[in-house]
Amino acid sequence: MALKIGISGLRGTVEAEPPALTPDVIVAYAAAFGTWLRQATDEASPLVAVGRDGRRSSPMIARLVCGTLQGLGLRVADLGQTLTPTVQFFTAKTPEVHGAVMVTASHNPLAWNGLKFLDARGRFLAPDVWATLRRLVEGGEWPWAPLADVAGVESPGEAAFAAHVEAVLAAVPSDAIRRAGLRVALDACNGGAVRWAELFRALGCEVIACHTEQHGFFARPPEPLPAHLNTLCALVRQAGCHVGFAADPDGDRLVLVDEQGRPVSEEHTVVLCAQERLRRRTGPLVVNVVTTHAIEEMFPHVPVHRTPVGEMNVVNGVVEHGAVLGGEGSGGIIVPDVHLARDGMAAAALVLSLLAQEQTPLSALVGRIPPWRPVKARLVPRGGRADDLRALFAEWQTNAPDVTVTPSGLHVAGDNAELHLTVEGEEILVKGRLPDGRELQDTVPSDQIAPLVERLARGPFDVILCDGMKLSGPDAWLSLRPSNTEPIVRLMGELRGAVS
Repeated sequence: MALKIGISGLRGTVEAEPPALTPDVIVAYAAAFGTWLRQATDEASPLVAVGRDGRRSSPMIARLVCGTLQGLGLRVADLGQTLTPTVQFFTAKTPEVHGAVMVTASHNPLAWNGLKFLDARGRFLAPDVWATLRRLVEGGEWPWAPLADVAGVESPGEAAFAAHVEAVLAAVPSDAIRRAGLRVALDACNGGAVRWAELFRALGCEVIACHTEQHGFFARPPEPLPAHLNTLCALVRQAGCHVGFAADPDGDRLVLVDEQGRPVSEEHTVVLCAQERLRRRTGPLVVNVVTTHAIEEMFPHVPVHRTPVGEMNVVNGVVEHGAVLGGEGSGGIIVPDVHLARDGMAAAALVLSLLAQEQTPLSALVGRIPPWRPVKARLVPRGGRADDLRALFAEWQTNAPDVTVTPSGLHVAGDNAELHLTVEGEEILVKGRLPDGRELQDTVPSDQIAPLVERLARGPFDVILCDGMKLSGPDAWLSLRPSNTEPIVRLMGELRGAVS
């Protein structure tokens, strides 16, 4: 059982016992959101968009959300099963919509679901708004509307998706893509991304799809990692496709398979999309702090700005710097010409544009990307929660710790907290002491992390504390940060070139 609240919304396992995403939790947060909207907009009956992904629990949760909002006297635009980017686009482009709720747990496993809350701009809620929602939930008193004020439900889902597709088509050289006559394989992850095929056909592509069944389950693990794309890889090879596209359940992420049926690192989606945008105009790029360093090396004369992890943070960076593209190494791409949200369908259109204009196979385009090899692991500490490590990093943002790296480990010591990663044979022992004195401990396999530690030990490296802790050297980097979406700590990094 788990319940996770953060900048990406509310997520939890759909189970009977707390802490979990139980019906009372769903109603409480939907009611808090509706109450906040009425207060923030000074509208007697604000209009709220509601969408859902294709997982088994989503229809039930969406009905709870819609009914709760109606009970507060709000109007509901029910978009049905759709994509998170479509809900964001509809909300941002429709002036009478005051906010939105997307029922999804994105890439989390089937036992999870969640609520993504959006403001009138189609963006995730700011931390101060989340603090307000939590206070309202703790208060538990809701201004239920009299029966005469309970409004009906609109159903603009088809128009919303059509408008989204038109915006994507307008953002790319559609005629050039049509002339290329590309054959596309699509892994829709049994969700709303099955409708990406409509965009591809509008761009003149032949589409061969898998995992399109809408039965509430996932035919593969929902996170579109290369290791999960065996069916798509086989489909690309058998059908002779130019490219394979893999989505996550709510369609905000894109991972690629090349024309030889080989999965492309999810880190490379943003590099390829940036290459397409920079063909058309100049301007900066914005990525998060743990996105591949290949992007700076690939575009040495382009300003690259890095933000904390999370769509809201990257979007804020795109707005601040006037970027031509934003992105995260997970495959989440923000195309400002479409809207300010991660959008897998828009990212796929950019890849098709790049293939059409370069007239070069995807494998060759990927081969030009500088060779930074990703390393990713996850940590679930014993003796405390993964979120407890936020206390360590918060402490160190205020009072920078002493950091030393040797071939045998990483050692971080502050006034009130410590963290040690020690290489012990085939494992790395992770031990921490929190500011309140509690101790955490776990182990992770050393085969990937140990080479990073060894490379960083050669120095020099910078210590970056904007989101967790990142040690960044000239040919290696390592980040430790609590996940925004799961109760884990992510260990991420890269090595430049071959391991010596």
